[in-house]
Amino acid sequence: MKKLLAEKKLIVSVVLVLALIVLVVVLHGRKPSTAVARGRGMQTVPVQIVTVRLGDLSSVNTLTGMISANLETAVGAKVAARVQTVYADMGQAVHSGEVLAQLDPSDLEKQLAQTRAQVQVDQAQLQSAQDGTVNSLAQAKAALDQARAGYEQARADYQRYETLYNSGAATKQQLEQSRLKMDDGLSQLQAAEKAYNLAQSGDSVAVARAMLDKDQAAVAIIQQQLSELTITSPVDGVVASKNIETGEMVSPQTALFNIAQLDPLQVTVNVSDQVIAGIHPGTEAQISVPELGSKTFAGKVLRVSPVLDQASHAYPVKIQIANPGRNMRPGMTASVVFTGLNTRPGIVVPVQAVVETPQGSEVFTVDNGVAHMHMVQLGAVSSDKAVVLSGLKPGEQLVINGQNLLSDGTKVTVVQSADQAGTKGIIGRLKQGAGK
Repeated sequence: MKKLLAEKKLIVSVVLVLALIVLVVVLHGRKPSTAVARGRGMQTVPVQIVTVRLGDLSSVNTLTGMISANLETAVGAKVAARVQTVYADMGQAVHSGEVLAQLDPSDLEKQLAQTRAQVQVDQAQLQSAQDGTVNSLAQAKAALDQARAGYEQARADYQRYETLYNSGAATKQQLEQSRLKMDDGLSQLQAAEKAYNLAQSGDSVAVARAMLDKDQAAVAIIQQQLSELTITSPVDGVVASKNIETGEMVSPQTALFNIAQLDPLQVTVNVSDQVIAGIHPGTEAQISVPELGSKTFAGKVLRVSPVLDQASHAYPVKIQIANPGRNMRPGMTASVVFTGLNTRPGIVVPVQAVVETPQGSEVFTVDNGVAHMHMVQLGAVSSDKAVVLSGLKPGEQLVINGQNLLSDGTKVTVVQSADQAGTKGIIGRLKQGAGK
Protein backbone atom coordinates (compact mmCIF):
# COMPACT_ATOMS: atom_id res chain seq x y z
CA MET A 1 0.00 0.00 0.00
CA LYS A 2 2.91 2.37 0.73
CA LYS A 3 4.09 2.04 -2.86
CA LEU A 4 0.62 2.94 -4.11
CA LEU A 5 0.43 5.96 -1.82
CA ALA A 6 3.90 7.10 -2.91
CA GLU A 7 2.84 7.12 -6.55
CA LYS A 8 -0.25 9.19 -5.69
CA LYS A 9 1.84 11.63 -3.67
CA LEU A 10 4.19 12.18 -6.60
CA ILE A 11 1.30 13.23 -8.83
CA VAL A 12 -0.18 15.42 -6.10
CA SER A 13 3.17 17.09 -5.40
CA VAL A 14 3.54 18.17 -9.04
CA VAL A 15 0.06 19.72 -8.98
CA LEU A 16 0.73 21.47 -5.65
CA VAL A 17 4.03 23.00 -6.77
CA LEU A 18 2.28 24.64 -9.71
CA ALA A 19 -0.65 25.76 -7.55
CA LEU A 20 1.55 27.18 -4.78
CA ILE A 21 3.75 29.15 -7.14
CA VAL A 22 0.76 30.84 -8.76
CA LEU A 23 -1.03 31.45 -5.45
CA VAL A 24 1.99 32.93 -3.68
CA VAL A 25 2.61 35.23 -6.65
CA VAL A 26 -0.97 36.47 -6.40
CA LEU A 27 -0.98 36.88 -2.61
CA HIS A 28 2.55 38.16 -2.03
CA GLY A 29 3.44 40.27 -5.04
CA ARG A 30 5.37 37.53 -6.89
CA LYS A 31 7.55 36.54 -3.88
CA PRO A 32 7.30 32.73 -3.89
CA SER A 33 10.28 32.14 -1.61
CA THR A 34 8.23 32.56 1.60
CA ALA A 35 6.65 29.08 1.58
CA VAL A 36 8.39 26.14 3.21
CA ALA A 37 7.38 22.51 3.77
CA ARG A 38 4.60 21.55 6.16
CA GLY A 39 3.16 25.07 6.22
CA ARG A 40 5.89 26.74 8.27
CA GLY A 41 6.88 30.26 7.18
CA MET A 42 3.62 30.82 5.28
CA GLN A 43 0.58 32.77 6.33
CA THR A 44 -1.69 30.06 4.89
CA VAL A 45 -1.36 26.88 2.83
CA PRO A 46 -3.72 26.40 -0.14
CA VAL A 47 -5.57 23.06 0.03
CA GLN A 48 -8.31 21.22 -1.72
CA ILE A 49 -10.91 19.42 0.38
CA VAL A 50 -13.70 16.91 0.04
CA THR A 51 -16.53 16.14 2.42
CA VAL A 52 -16.18 12.77 4.18
CA ARG A 53 -19.15 10.57 3.32
CA LEU A 54 -20.20 6.96 3.72
CA GLY A 55 -19.57 4.94 0.56
CA ASP A 56 -20.06 1.46 -0.86
CA LEU A 57 -17.19 -0.63 0.48
CA SER A 58 -17.62 -3.23 -2.21
CA SER A 59 -16.00 -0.74 -4.62
CA VAL A 60 -12.76 -1.10 -2.66
CA ASN A 61 -12.34 -4.84 -2.88
CA THR A 62 -9.32 -5.19 -5.13
CA LEU A 63 -6.81 -7.03 -2.99
CA THR A 64 -3.30 -8.31 -3.67
CA GLY A 65 -1.93 -11.73 -2.79
CA MET A 66 0.77 -14.20 -3.68
CA ILE A 67 0.00 -17.26 -5.81
CA SER A 68 1.08 -20.57 -4.29
CA ALA A 69 0.84 -24.23 -5.20
CA ASN A 70 -2.37 -25.90 -4.11
CA LEU A 71 -0.29 -28.78 -2.77
CA GLU A 72 3.46 -29.31 -2.47
CA THR A 73 4.69 -32.74 -1.41
CA ALA A 74 8.21 -33.80 -0.43
CA VAL A 75 9.19 -37.24 -1.73
CA GLY A 76 12.01 -39.08 0.03
CA ALA A 77 13.62 -42.49 0.31
CA LYS A 78 12.43 -45.00 2.91
CA VAL A 79 15.58 -47.10 2.67
CA ALA A 80 19.26 -46.14 2.74
CA ALA A 81 20.68 -47.15 -0.65
CA ARG A 82 22.64 -45.98 -3.66
CA VAL A 83 20.83 -44.21 -6.50
CA GLN A 84 20.71 -46.44 -9.58
CA THR A 85 18.66 -44.32 -12.04
CA VAL A 86 16.95 -40.92 -11.97
CA TYR A 87 13.97 -40.59 -14.32
CA ALA A 88 12.50 -37.15 -13.42
CA ASP A 89 13.99 -33.69 -13.67
CA MET A 90 13.01 -30.25 -12.36
CA GLY A 91 10.06 -28.73 -14.24
CA GLN A 92 8.86 -32.09 -15.55
CA ALA A 93 5.14 -32.89 -15.33
CA VAL A 94 4.47 -36.17 -13.54
CA HIS A 95 1.44 -38.27 -12.68
CA SER A 96 0.51 -40.03 -9.46
CA GLY A 97 2.39 -43.33 -9.32
CA GLU A 98 4.94 -42.35 -11.96
CA VAL A 99 8.48 -43.59 -11.24
CA LEU A 100 10.83 -40.74 -10.31
CA ALA A 101 13.96 -42.73 -9.41
CA GLN A 102 15.20 -46.27 -8.80
CA LEU A 103 17.57 -47.18 -5.95
CA ASP A 104 20.10 -50.03 -6.27
CA PRO A 105 18.60 -53.31 -4.95
CA SER A 106 21.81 -55.41 -4.98
CA ASP A 107 22.61 -55.19 -1.24
CA LEU A 108 19.06 -55.99 -0.19
CA GLU A 109 18.82 -58.84 -2.70
CA LYS A 110 21.91 -60.43 -1.12
CA GLN A 111 20.38 -60.06 2.34
CA LEU A 112 17.15 -61.58 1.09
CA ALA A 113 18.92 -64.61 -0.38
CA GLN A 114 20.85 -65.18 2.86
CA THR A 115 17.74 -64.85 5.00
CA ARG A 116 15.73 -67.19 2.81
CA ALA A 117 18.49 -69.78 3.11
CA GLN A 118 18.33 -69.38 6.90
CA VAL A 119 14.58 -69.93 6.76
CA GLN A 120 15.15 -73.26 5.06
CA VAL A 121 17.58 -74.21 7.81
CA ASP A 122 15.04 -73.14 10.42
CA GLN A 123 12.36 -75.27 8.79
CA ALA A 124 14.62 -78.30 8.85
CA GLN A 125 15.52 -77.68 12.46
CA LEU A 126 11.89 -77.36 13.40
CA GLN A 127 11.12 -80.65 11.71
CA SER A 128 14.02 -82.30 13.48
CA ALA A 129 12.89 -80.90 16.81
CA GLN A 130 9.44 -82.18 16.22
CA ASP A 131 10.91 -85.60 15.43
CA GLY A 132 12.96 -85.46 18.60
CA THR A 133 16.25 -85.94 16.76
CA VAL A 134 17.79 -82.56 17.25
CA ASN A 135 19.72 -81.42 20.25
CA SER A 136 17.89 -78.10 20.57
CA LEU A 137 20.09 -76.78 23.30
CA ALA A 138 23.28 -77.22 21.29
CA GLN A 139 21.74 -75.60 18.23
CA ALA A 140 20.41 -72.71 20.25
CA LYS A 141 23.83 -72.24 21.80
CA ALA A 142 25.47 -72.26 18.35
CA ALA A 143 22.91 -69.80 17.04
CA LEU A 144 23.47 -67.60 20.08
CA ASP A 145 27.21 -67.64 19.57
CA GLN A 146 26.74 -66.79 15.90
CA ALA A 147 24.35 -63.93 16.69
CA ARG A 148 26.66 -62.57 19.39
CA ALA A 149 29.63 -62.66 17.02
CA GLY A 150 27.58 -60.93 14.32
CA TYR A 151 26.47 -58.20 16.71
CA GLU A 152 29.99 -57.60 18.03
CA GLN A 153 31.27 -57.31 14.45
CA ALA A 154 28.46 -54.89 13.51
CA ARG A 155 29.12 -52.80 16.62
CA ALA A 156 32.84 -52.66 15.85
CA ASP A 157 32.06 -51.61 12.25
CA TYR A 158 29.76 -48.85 13.52
CA GLN A 159 32.40 -47.53 15.92
CA ARG A 160 34.92 -47.54 13.09
CA TYR A 161 32.58 -45.63 10.75
CA GLU A 162 31.76 -43.19 13.55
CA THR A 163 35.47 -42.42 13.94
CA LEU A 164 35.86 -42.07 10.16
CA TYR A 165 32.79 -39.83 9.94
CA ASN A 166 34.03 -37.53 12.71
CA SER A 167 37.33 -37.18 10.85
CA GLY A 168 35.58 -36.58 7.51
CA ALA A 169 36.66 -39.90 5.94
CA ALA A 170 33.17 -41.44 5.81
CA THR A 171 29.77 -40.14 4.73
CA LYS A 172 26.70 -39.76 6.89
CA GLN A 173 24.98 -42.40 4.75
CA GLN A 174 27.74 -44.93 5.46
CA LEU A 175 27.45 -44.18 9.17
CA GLU A 176 23.68 -44.60 9.01
CA GLN A 177 23.97 -47.96 7.20
CA SER A 178 26.43 -49.30 9.78
CA ARG A 179 24.10 -48.20 12.59
CA LEU A 180 21.16 -50.01 10.99
CA LYS A 181 23.26 -53.20 10.68
CA MET A 182 24.26 -52.89 14.33
CA ASP A 183 20.63 -52.48 15.36
CA ASP A 184 19.66 -55.51 13.26
CA GLY A 185 22.46 -57.55 14.85
CA LEU A 186 21.22 -56.59 18.30
CA SER A 187 17.70 -57.73 17.41
CA GLN A 188 19.05 -61.08 16.21
CA LEU A 189 21.14 -61.48 19.35
CA GLN A 190 18.13 -60.80 21.57
CA ALA A 191 16.07 -63.33 19.63
CA ALA A 192 18.87 -65.92 19.87
CA GLU A 193 19.14 -65.35 23.62
CA LYS A 194 15.43 -65.89 23.96
CA ALA A 195 15.66 -69.07 21.90
CA TYR A 196 18.59 -70.35 23.99
CA ASN A 197 16.67 -69.71 27.22
CA LEU A 198 13.76 -71.68 25.82
CA ALA A 199 16.10 -74.50 24.83
CA GLN A 200 17.46 -74.61 28.32
CA SER A 201 13.94 -75.14 29.53
CA GLY A 202 13.74 -78.23 27.34
CA ASP A 203 11.19 -76.92 24.82
CA SER A 204 13.23 -77.56 21.64
CA VAL A 205 10.23 -77.34 19.37
CA ALA A 206 9.37 -73.86 20.66
CA VAL A 207 12.98 -72.81 20.11
CA ALA A 208 12.99 -74.01 16.51
CA ARG A 209 9.65 -72.37 15.80
CA ALA A 210 10.87 -69.06 17.28
CA MET A 211 13.94 -69.14 15.05
CA LEU A 212 11.81 -69.84 12.00
CA ASP A 213 9.35 -67.03 12.86
CA LYS A 214 12.20 -64.59 13.32
CA ASP A 215 13.80 -65.31 9.97
CA GLN A 216 10.49 -65.36 8.12
CA ALA A 217 9.75 -61.93 9.57
CA ALA A 218 13.17 -60.77 8.35
CA VAL A 219 12.33 -62.00 4.85
CA ALA A 220 9.10 -59.98 4.87
CA ILE A 221 10.94 -56.84 6.02
CA ILE A 222 13.57 -57.13 3.29
CA GLN A 223 10.89 -57.71 0.65
CA GLN A 224 9.12 -54.57 1.82
CA GLN A 225 12.37 -52.61 1.65
CA LEU A 226 12.97 -53.85 -1.89
CA SER A 227 9.56 -52.56 -2.97
CA GLU A 228 10.42 -49.18 -1.49
CA LEU A 229 13.51 -48.81 -3.67
CA THR A 230 11.25 -47.61 -6.50
CA ILE A 231 10.46 -43.96 -5.75
CA THR A 232 7.17 -42.76 -7.24
CA SER A 233 5.20 -39.50 -7.25
CA PRO A 234 2.27 -39.51 -4.79
CA VAL A 235 0.32 -36.85 -6.76
CA ASP A 236 -0.14 -35.34 -10.21
CA GLY A 237 2.00 -32.23 -10.52
CA VAL A 238 5.31 -30.75 -11.57
CA VAL A 239 8.76 -31.48 -10.16
CA ALA A 240 9.50 -28.25 -8.29
CA SER A 241 12.95 -29.35 -7.08
CA LYS A 242 15.29 -32.34 -7.45
CA ASN A 243 17.97 -33.20 -4.88
CA ILE A 244 19.23 -36.52 -6.21
CA GLU A 245 21.91 -37.68 -8.65
CA THR A 246 22.80 -41.09 -10.02
CA GLY A 247 25.42 -42.95 -7.95
CA GLU A 248 25.07 -41.06 -4.68
CA MET A 249 23.90 -42.56 -1.39
CA VAL A 250 20.56 -41.44 -0.01
CA SER A 251 19.05 -41.94 3.42
CA PRO A 252 15.47 -41.90 4.74
CA GLN A 253 15.99 -38.38 6.14
CA THR A 254 16.62 -36.86 2.69
CA ALA A 255 13.91 -35.17 0.57
CA LEU A 256 14.75 -36.23 -2.99
CA PHE A 257 11.97 -34.42 -4.90
CA ASN A 258 9.33 -31.77 -4.26
CA ILE A 259 6.18 -32.18 -6.33
CA ALA A 260 3.96 -29.10 -6.74
CA GLN A 261 0.35 -29.32 -7.83
CA LEU A 262 -0.12 -26.43 -10.31
CA ASP A 263 -3.73 -27.00 -11.32
CA PRO A 264 -5.52 -25.71 -9.41
CA LEU A 265 -3.45 -23.00 -7.72
CA GLN A 266 -4.40 -20.83 -4.77
CA VAL A 267 -3.95 -17.24 -3.66
CA THR A 268 -4.41 -15.85 -0.15
CA VAL A 269 -5.61 -12.27 0.46
CA ASN A 270 -6.44 -10.32 3.60
CA VAL A 271 -10.03 -9.03 3.72
CA SER A 272 -11.20 -6.22 6.02
CA ASP A 273 -14.02 -6.76 8.50
CA GLN A 274 -16.33 -4.42 6.52
CA VAL A 275 -16.29 -6.81 3.57
CA ILE A 276 -15.71 -10.21 5.18
CA ALA A 277 -19.38 -10.77 6.01
CA GLY A 278 -20.15 -11.07 2.30
CA ILE A 279 -17.41 -13.62 1.62
CA HIS A 280 -17.81 -17.34 2.24
CA PRO A 281 -16.62 -20.60 0.62
CA GLY A 282 -17.86 -20.55 -2.95
CA THR A 283 -17.82 -16.74 -3.36
CA GLU A 284 -16.60 -15.97 -6.87
CA ALA A 285 -13.61 -13.77 -7.65
CA GLN A 286 -11.80 -12.45 -10.69
CA ILE A 287 -8.02 -12.79 -10.61
CA SER A 288 -5.54 -10.91 -12.77
CA VAL A 289 -1.78 -11.39 -12.90
CA PRO A 290 0.35 -8.45 -14.11
CA GLU A 291 2.92 -10.79 -15.66
CA LEU A 292 0.22 -12.31 -17.87
CA GLY A 293 -1.23 -9.06 -19.23
CA SER A 294 -4.92 -8.16 -19.14
CA LYS A 295 -6.25 -11.72 -19.06
CA THR A 296 -8.42 -12.57 -16.05
CA PHE A 297 -8.95 -15.92 -14.35
CA ALA A 298 -11.99 -17.21 -12.47
CA GLY A 299 -11.60 -18.27 -8.88
CA LYS A 300 -13.71 -19.34 -5.92
CA VAL A 301 -13.17 -18.89 -2.21
CA LEU A 302 -11.92 -22.12 -0.69
CA ARG A 303 -11.55 -21.17 2.97
CA VAL A 304 -12.21 -18.11 5.16
CA SER A 305 -10.28 -17.75 8.39
CA PRO A 306 -12.59 -17.20 11.36
CA VAL A 307 -9.82 -15.36 13.23
CA LEU A 308 -8.62 -11.80 12.58
CA ASP A 309 -4.93 -11.59 11.69
CA GLN A 310 -3.41 -9.16 14.20
CA ALA A 311 -0.64 -8.01 11.86
CA SER A 312 -2.87 -7.01 8.94
CA HIS A 313 -6.08 -6.35 10.95
CA ALA A 314 -7.89 -8.46 8.34
CA TYR A 315 -9.16 -11.98 7.74
CA PRO A 316 -7.05 -14.32 5.55
CA VAL A 317 -9.11 -15.75 2.69
CA LYS A 318 -7.83 -18.57 0.47
CA ILE A 319 -9.03 -18.64 -3.16
CA GLN A 320 -8.68 -21.55 -5.57
CA ILE A 321 -7.86 -20.78 -9.22
CA ALA A 322 -8.13 -23.14 -12.16
CA ASN A 323 -4.87 -23.18 -14.12
CA PRO A 324 -5.37 -25.63 -17.02
CA GLY A 325 -2.77 -23.97 -19.23
CA ARG A 326 -0.32 -23.67 -16.32
CA ASN A 327 0.41 -20.06 -17.30
CA MET A 328 0.25 -18.95 -13.68
CA ARG A 329 3.11 -20.01 -11.43
CA PRO A 330 3.69 -20.01 -7.67
CA GLY A 331 5.30 -16.76 -6.53
CA MET A 332 3.46 -14.50 -8.99
CA THR A 333 1.51 -11.53 -7.59
CA ALA A 334 -2.24 -11.61 -8.20
CA SER A 335 -4.94 -8.94 -7.94
CA VAL A 336 -8.26 -10.28 -6.66
CA VAL A 337 -11.68 -8.69 -7.11
CA PHE A 338 -14.66 -10.29 -5.36
CA THR A 339 -17.89 -10.16 -7.33
CA GLY A 340 -21.47 -9.73 -6.18
CA LEU A 341 -20.72 -8.45 -2.68
CA ASN A 342 -23.44 -6.80 -0.63
CA THR A 343 -21.74 -4.71 2.03
CA ARG A 344 -22.86 -2.10 4.52
CA PRO A 345 -21.79 1.52 3.97
CA GLY A 346 -18.48 2.72 5.36
CA ILE A 347 -16.03 5.60 5.03
CA VAL A 348 -14.17 5.53 1.72
CA VAL A 349 -11.65 8.30 0.94
CA PRO A 350 -9.33 9.10 -1.98
CA VAL A 351 -6.11 7.20 -1.38
CA GLN A 352 -4.10 10.36 -2.17
CA ALA A 353 -5.41 11.95 1.06
CA VAL A 354 -3.44 9.51 3.23
CA VAL A 355 0.02 10.54 4.44
CA GLU A 356 2.25 7.66 5.57
CA THR A 357 4.55 8.49 8.50
CA PRO A 358 6.74 6.39 10.82
CA GLN A 359 3.93 6.70 13.38
CA GLY A 360 1.30 5.36 10.98
CA SER A 361 -1.28 6.62 8.50
CA GLU A 362 -2.56 10.16 8.95
CA VAL A 363 -4.98 12.53 7.23
CA PHE A 364 -5.87 16.21 7.68
CA THR A 365 -9.26 17.87 8.02
CA VAL A 366 -10.10 21.55 7.91
CA ASP A 367 -12.23 23.41 10.44
CA ASN A 368 -12.52 27.23 10.44
CA GLY A 369 -9.41 27.64 8.30
CA VAL A 370 -7.21 25.45 10.51
CA ALA A 371 -5.80 22.00 9.62
CA HIS A 372 -6.26 19.15 12.12
CA MET A 373 -4.25 15.95 11.92
CA HIS A 374 -5.97 12.55 12.46
CA MET A 375 -4.26 9.20 12.87
CA VAL A 376 -6.38 6.68 10.97
CA GLN A 377 -6.57 2.92 10.63
CA LEU A 378 -6.96 1.72 7.06
CA GLY A 379 -8.76 -1.32 5.75
CA ALA A 380 -8.87 -2.35 2.09
CA VAL A 381 -6.97 -0.15 -0.37
CA SER A 382 -7.44 -0.03 -4.13
CA SER A 383 -5.61 2.02 -6.75
CA ASP A 384 -7.59 5.18 -5.95
CA LYS A 385 -9.61 4.53 -2.77
CA ALA A 386 -8.99 3.50 0.81
CA VAL A 387 -11.34 2.28 3.52
CA VAL A 388 -10.93 4.18 6.82
CA LEU A 389 -11.73 1.92 9.75
CA SER A 390 -11.26 4.57 12.45
CA GLY A 391 -10.14 8.19 12.88
CA LEU A 392 -12.65 10.00 10.62
CA LYS A 393 -16.36 10.85 10.77
CA PRO A 394 -18.85 11.60 8.01
CA GLY A 395 -19.25 15.33 7.37
CA GLU A 396 -15.62 16.30 8.14
CA GLN A 397 -13.74 18.30 5.51
CA LEU A 398 -10.87 16.11 4.33
CA VAL A 399 -7.76 17.56 2.67
CA ILE A 400 -6.96 15.71 -0.54
CA ASN A 401 -4.42 18.12 -2.06
CA GLY A 402 -1.86 20.05 -0.03
CA GLN A 403 -1.78 17.64 2.92
CA ASN A 404 1.95 17.01 2.50
CA LEU A 405 2.61 20.65 3.46
CA LEU A 406 0.54 20.59 6.64
CA SER A 407 1.13 20.16 10.34
CA ASP A 408 -1.52 20.01 13.04
CA GLY A 409 -2.77 23.59 13.52
CA THR A 410 -1.51 25.00 10.19
CA LYS A 411 -3.69 27.78 8.80
CA VAL A 412 -5.07 26.92 5.39
CA THR A 413 -6.91 28.48 2.48
CA VAL A 414 -9.49 26.27 0.82
CA VAL A 415 -8.90 27.02 -2.84
CA GLN A 416 -11.77 24.88 -4.03
CA SER A 417 -13.73 21.91 -2.79
CA ALA A 418 -13.33 18.70 -4.77
CA ASP A 419 -17.09 18.28 -4.33
CA GLN A 420 -17.44 21.11 -6.87
CA ALA A 421 -14.38 20.89 -9.13
CA GLY A 422 -11.32 18.74 -9.85
CA THR A 423 -7.63 19.55 -9.67
CA LYS A 424 -7.57 21.02 -13.16
CA GLY A 425 -10.20 23.53 -12.07
CA ILE A 426 -7.98 24.67 -9.20
CA ILE A 427 -5.01 25.36 -11.41
CA GLY A 428 -7.20 27.14 -13.95
CA ARG A 429 -8.67 29.34 -11.24
CA LEU A 430 -5.25 30.19 -9.86
CA LYS A 431 -3.94 31.07 -13.32
CA GLN A 432 -6.91 33.34 -13.92
CA GLY A 433 -6.19 35.09 -10.62
CA ALA A 434 -2.54 35.51 -11.57
CA GLY A 435 -3.44 37.11 -14.88
CA LYS A 436 -5.58 39.88 -13.37
